[in-house]
Amino acid sequence: MATIIYLQENGESQVLTEIENIAQMGIEGNADAQQIAKYIRQGLTQLTNLGIPPNKKMIMIGEEPNGHPRTFNLLKDIVGIHRPLLEFRINRSTPGAFRAIFFCFDFEDEQLLIFTQAVLKQGDPNPPEFQKAVRKSVQMYDEFLKDPMKYLSDFLEEEDD
Repeated sequence: MATIIYLQENGESQVLTEIENIAQMGIEGNADAQQIAKYIRQGLTQLTNLGIPPNKKMIMIGEEPNGHPRTFNLLKDIVGIHRPLLEFRINRSTPGAFRAIFFCFDFEDEQLLIFTQAVLKQGDPNPPEFQKAVRKSVQMYDEFLKDPMKYLSDFLEEEDD
């Protein structure tokens, strides 16, 4: 098992905001957004239940509205940045490919998945907004490592309850 933590800046998690925006599109009737929101929820649940395996590979099988199975490779290393960042990936042509950047942190025998930034990629396989999210995630990772307890205080308070 693993615990997902959404890092916040100025009291807000950019990842949760992106997920909420997709969910809102679905609430407003966008069937594609409803599907990707369902897959995001299913994938995050699988991550929480299983944690990140040593080989950093995880497959999820979802079901399309027509009943056909859909296979997702949920995880991918982000290469070329010299940090252990991963992508959580849900691919759909519409409304786009969801990417959430995160890293693992082991704390008291528990695997924490620290989510930093997310984007909904449309068209371009390597858009500038994704590169910006990677750069921001590198900064957030570096800041986290300077003082992990600063960022884990909310998590620790929840455990005490």
